[in-house]
Amino acid sequence: MKDKTKQNAAVARAKKKAAEYGAKTLLYVKQNYLTFGYIAAALLIELTGVAVTSGKFYMTAPWLYFTFVAIVALISLYLPGHKSRYALFVTALALNFCIDILFIVIFESTGGTVFDFAMIKLRADAMMIVAGIPINFTYMFVTSVIIALYCVLGHMFKTRMPKPNREKLTRVVTSSLLAGVFTANILAVYFTNYKYNADDLHYKIYQQETGTYSNQGIVGNLYSELVRGLFFSGIEVGDVNEMNQFVYSKLAMPTARTGIAKDFNVVTVLCESFEWFTFLYDAERYPNGFARVEKQTDGDKPDPTDESEPPLDEQIAYVKAALRELYPNLYRFYESDSTVILNNSHSLEKTDISENKAILGNYPLHEYINYSYPENSVPYSLPNIMKNMFGVESHSFHDGTNTFYNRNVHHVNALGFESYTSSESMDITLDESGLGQNNLDSEMLQSCKAEMFPTDRRFNTFITTITMHGPYVERKNLQPYYDKLDEYGLLPYTEGDDELNALRYYCAAGMDFDKAIGIMLDYLDENGLADNTLITLYGDHNAYYGGLSNYVKNIYSTNVPDYTELYRAPVMIKVGNESMGNAFIEKFTCVSDIYPTILDLLGVTAFTNLTYGTSAFSRDSSVLYSRAYGKFLTDKIYFNSLNNIIYKSADVTDAYIKEIETKSLALLDKISHVNRIFAGDFFKGRETEFYDRLRHAQID
Repeated sequence: MKDKTKQNAAVARAKKKAAEYGAKTLLYVKQNYLTFGYIAAALLIELTGVAVTSGKFYMTAPWLYFTFVAIVALISLYLPGHKSRYALFVTALALNFCIDILFIVIFESTGGTVFDFAMIKLRADAMMIVAGIPINFTYMFVTSVIIALYCVLGHMFKTRMPKPNREKLTRVVTSSLLAGVFTANILAVYFTNYKYNADDLHYKIYQQETGTYSNQGIVGNLYSELVRGLFFSGIEVGDVNEMNQFVYSKLAMPTARTGIAKDFNVVTVLCESFEWFTFLYDAERYPNGFARVEKQTDGDKPDPTDESEPPLDEQIAYVKAALRELYPNLYRFYESDSTVILNNSHSLEKTDISENKAILGNYPLHEYINYSYPENSVPYSLPNIMKNMFGVESHSFHDGTNTFYNRNVHHVNALGFESYTSSESMDITLDESGLGQNNLDSEMLQSCKAEMFPTDRRFNTFITTITMHGPYVERKNLQPYYDKLDEYGLLPYTEGDDELNALRYYCAAGMDFDKAIGIMLDYLDENGLADNTLITLYGDHNAYYGGLSNYVKNIYSTNVPDYTELYRAPVMIKVGNESMGNAFIEKFTCVSDIYPTILDLLGVTAFTNLTYGTSAFSRDSSVLYSRAYGKFLTDKIYFNSLNNIIYKSADVTDAYIKEIETKSLALLDKISHVNRIFAGDFFKGRETEFYDRLRHAQID
């Protein structure tokens, strides 16, 4: 009986303690409604940002973000009442929102670039770029609802909740937890970044990160990149003898086309966002391009009053004929017997990187050289080689603004151009917005053709265009081209179809670029320069503004066949009036191959450890590693690392992946050395040695 009484008493005490514990727990929950609500709201806001940028509603490494949320929650416990805590939480959510929306806009305006530390140096240019980019509606709507809901409910509850616990023990526990969270934050950011070694990048081919915000979230990535840039990005030249051995140890092998353009003038034209679908009809590759014509007639022009449907072959024939009339100069270039088409070339870079790769053949990682190294000595740049090997002046032209991407300094001081001419110095109608992106390429060519293509000396001219840059909206100065499209019944303005209208505006901009090419070709012909001028015409990247490239190619997912077609961009090389048989090169090439190809045609034997690509005429093919997007790319495979292959074509074998692994490791070794070359200005004071070695390397 006594045992049973003791047992009942023990049960009663346990129930009492459980009831007390439950009451305390319930009281704690009621005292911290605002805190729990903040944690839930913050996570939903951040996950929404991750979802609209990566398509994933989760983070694989959320620890840094968790520490920030925990720090805010713990700091709130020091505040005296719910009103001050409420103000803190609303401020924290608003800050979270502002950070997310800023980097979402940057992500969408750059075609998917995740923030890295070096982008801070692009802040002025970035603000110009994103000024006209619409805010992501999904993110704005969802987060506005979340924040508004928190504000309303928080305002209601803050006066009804029990007063917060102010006991000394609570403060001690809070301080201990806060110290622990700060420690966890430091450890998390250290172990996230300690592996970064700009001197040895081999880890990238095997890393676990996906290269998107689905790893750390937007806030976590921002913090991690700031720490990495400040504390983990130091680079030194290191062993000079090893660097010399690396730079000069390998020479480009001659090809069947080596030296065919020896002593030629050189013109390189980078066309912003240039795509094949600008002027080509290809129903398979570009189903939503010019192939999407709802009704055509069998006559010279469509008849809107004729309700009959012409046969499909007549529609296709009409569209193809119309394109030749709308883009006569691009077809003149494309179909010339002297033109070589790199038909399987790809670019996954931003304009400044594509520009530099065509001039230098390489680009360092983790920096933007226009800003970080504008005074460096770069003797292997094409302008410096042309000047110091052949006494040829080089000049650069761009119908954008003078200081954009710091070209006015970088092109002259580092790359070796004698001058850089921007829109402000041209006799053209300047874009009223001040951004320069609405200037006309045809006006630039008309204004500067005599300076671009002098008749009294050999020249090397680099031209960067802007009319096709985007965003693709209606522009008054392109109205004549809209009228021309309407005259031929192609891409009519369609109410409510923003994507189709964007294509209309894009292709109209392409017609002005076509006019510019015509001005160039005519001037060269009229002045006897066409026979001995090597012209390379290429697109810096796809038309990513507003997802136009995705729309035209109907590629919205990496799961579709031929996903890498999204990054296929034009490269056309016209070798004077030499008969090249209108050759189509079908091997994989990329923007890094342009520089070695030009040197090959000029007969200059290059040091291949300084070039990421290879001549388009060699048997070798390259792998593209994107500085802008942190991805490896060929026409068959697209990956962040071999542990995260995002896309591979159906015919990819284990042997092919092994081949790509070997090439990628070799490329990363080159990038590691290039990092050191730029960071330490390796060639400063060594220019004479470089040119002596280059002259010695030439093949007679």
